[in-house]
Amino acid sequence: MTDSNRRSFVAATAAVGTLGVAGCLSTIDGWGDGGDGEGTGDHDDNDSERNGDDTREFHYHSADELPGETLVSFDDLDGWVTMLDAGDLDADEDDPYSGPQSASLTAAEGTEYAGIYTTRSGGEDLSDSTLSLAVRFAEQEQLVLTLELFAPNSSSAATLRRTLIGPTDRWTRVDFGTAGIDGEPDLSNVREIRLTARRRGATDGPIDCAIDDLRVAPRPDRGKVMLLFDGTLESHHEIALEALSEYDFAGVEAVIPETVGNDGRLSLTQLDDLVEAGWDVAARPRTGAQNITDYSDTEQEGLIRQTNAWLENRGFEDGTATFLTPRNVMGPTTRNLVEEYHDRAFRYGGGTNGLPISDPYNLGFFSGNAGEDTRTYVDHAAAHGELAVLHFEEMGPNSMSELAFENLLSYIDDADVDVVTTADLDEYEP
Repeated sequence: MTDSNRRSFVAATAAVGTLGVAGCLSTIDGWGDGGDGEGTGDHDDNDSERNGDDTREFHYHSADELPGETLVSFDDLDGWVTMLDAGDLDADEDDPYSGPQSASLTAAEGTEYAGIYTTRSGGEDLSDSTLSLAVRFAEQEQLVLTLELFAPNSSSAATLRRTLIGPTDRWTRVDFGTAGIDGEPDLSNVREIRLTARRRGATDGPIDCAIDDLRVAPRPDRGKVMLLFDGTLESHHEIALEALSEYDFAGVEAVIPETVGNDGRLSLTQLDDLVEAGWDVAARPRTGAQNITDYSDTEQEGLIRQTNAWLENRGFEDGTATFLTPRNVMGPTTRNLVEEYHDRAFRYGGGTNGLPISDPYNLGFFSGNAGEDTRTYVDHAAAHGELAVLHFEEMGPNSMSELAFENLLSYIDDADVDVVTTADLDEYEP
């Protein structure tokens, strides 16, 4: 959204009221560039993908808006095999992300997950690459999507993962971050890719997931860490500000306008102090105990417009570029509105984000107060050139202690990463 568009709704906002795995092996046809010729089909289709996307039709976005190039288009499913007792794989021509079809992964209730894999006997070099994938899912409100790269086998593998909390029934992209490393994988020699979709937050119901346009892009040499503070809490000023200043770090404060100046919350002066110290702010509508999806379309737009107007009227207009999803759940309407009024959006993703970013409205964070798990994700960001967004709420004796926070900052300072704010993401966003 342009600055002029953001400002155009400020005057009108006054009228808006306050709202409160195993299986037989198969060789993929034409996957990648360097094989040993053992594929059984015509390689022209995927060869053209690796040489540029201009010959393919994109129904969502356009090829030149996305980083990197297509590795697998799913225009045909030759070489992809379902895992044992892991659902079904079919072509879906109803609403493809790009090309004539997408791949549909389904699993009936009682099936643990939907999973597919493909092999490449000649190996694929993904050593300096980040991977992203277009995804659309239904039936489940939450889904965990996992990519495993066997390099060259299951004892030497990289696991990439992302938790998706909506929106359902519409296409979004996932910029995969590293979740785990087994052995010492040689990612210049990836011999098998596995993809699984699992339920999250529910144990029943079918799985229905469409995927398309698996892309690769060159990743940056250094990883990035962002420190994201949620809730407009006074402890962010009293504890975090001084601690970050010792390392010349800056954070991002998600502002809930209705809470500013309340007991235990940041005052307007304290918000100014954060910005003067180099912090960015973000827009975080107040929804109380409800998800933003519990509101009507009109109410959702009112919440978003009202939050942006408050930021603009008080000199924090740069903060309207970034949206923090209340309670993490994003529906199709919310996604559409956020795209209209903001440049990017964060919500829980359970791990790091691949860089460069193919979908700035699907940026994931994880807890900054998860001890060794938090440190592990910082390590993954450093090792693989990824973006780790650490999410913090209350700080102090009854939550994350000052000592634990200071120790974490020391760990980040020693890691091979850059600490960034939202303004720094422009370089990595399409």
